[in-house]
Formats: sequence, C-alpha cells, structure tokens
Amino acid sequence: SLQPHAPGMTSGPGPVASAAGAQFQHLSGHTPRSSRWPHDVFGGFWRRLAAAFIDGIVLFFPQAIARVALNLPLLSSGDSTDAVMELLVSVGTLVMYWLYSSFLESSARQATLGQQLLGLQVMDLEGRRISFGRATARYFSQILSALICGVGYLFNLWTSRRQTLHDLVAGCVLVRPDRMPQPAPAQLGELA
Repeated sequence: SLQPHAPGMTSGPGPVASAAGAQFQHLSGHTPRSSRWPHDVFGGFWRRLAAAFIDGIVLFFPQAIARVALNLPLLSSGDSTDAVMELLVSVGTLVMYWLYSSFLESSARQATLGQQLLGLQVMDLEGRRISFGRATARYFSQILSALICGVGYLFNLWTSRRQTLHDLVAGCVLVRPDRMPQPAPAQLGELA
C-alpha cells in the first residue's frame, strides 16, 4: 500500500504532494532529485501568476493584429456575424499559445518570456530540461486546471514542490535556478 510519508521522502505541507511523491517512489524505487531541494527553489504562486500575466500581454499583440487584419473586434464578444472566422482565430490563438509555451519551455532557456523575466525555469523532477512532448503535455494539462474552476493552479499553494495540477500531470517543476543547490565539487579521486 502507498504511504503518504514514505521513508526517505521530504515531508511536505500537503497530502496531495506527499501521496504523489510516495507513489512515484513506490513505483520506481527512486526518490526524485527535486524532492531533496529546499522549498524556496520552487516557483511560488505570485511569481508564476506574474509570469503568466506577462506572457498574456506578449501573446495578446499577435492575436490583436490578426483580428484587426481580419476585420474582427479585438476581443471576441460571442455575437460576431462571422462565426467561422471567429472559430479560425480561436483555433489559431490556441495553436499560437501552445507553440509559444512548448517551444520556449523545451528550449535551452527552459522558460517562456514571462518566466525568464521572473527568473523561472521548467524542469523535470530530476532537474533536466524537458522535451517538446512533455512541454506539450504540460500545456494541454492546464485545461484540467481550468475545468475545475482554476483549483489546479492553486495546488501550487500546498504541494511540497509548489507544483500545479499540470506540473503533476507532466512530471515537471518550475524552479528559480538562482536558488538551486550547487553540486559538490568532484573529489580528486573521482576525476581519474
């Protein structure tokens, strides 16, 4: 049976994080490296929210230009006479947000522009760069958070690694690299 606080696990502030961590450890026999990092390494709620706000501003302008070029209102009101064009712009916007997030989070910088400005990076549970596929899973998993009235975003407030629901689904963490523990220098005997 799964134990919420399995031996070797860092005790976290909430049962969701502890159970998820215990399940991972139980299935793999391995404690993720990120579970040993200090709590202040992980991106907090307000920093993440500010990064999302910045990304929203960055992505608003290409969307607005497309809407003006297509003679549509800047903000969709739902009562447009050209429903097909509205649908195309909506699908185009979804694709633009997806590619923006997934390409940048899987790039060498590991962050969207908003995340970069606020000193955040997306990593897997071992501290490695994520693939485009995992970044895509992380992006589309945000739909789950939205479907449950945004509660999935609030997971950040009580999980031990400050993960949101989409981070948990994709096996990711959002970290502040400037606060990451530095690896110990190699011993002279290990260099040979």
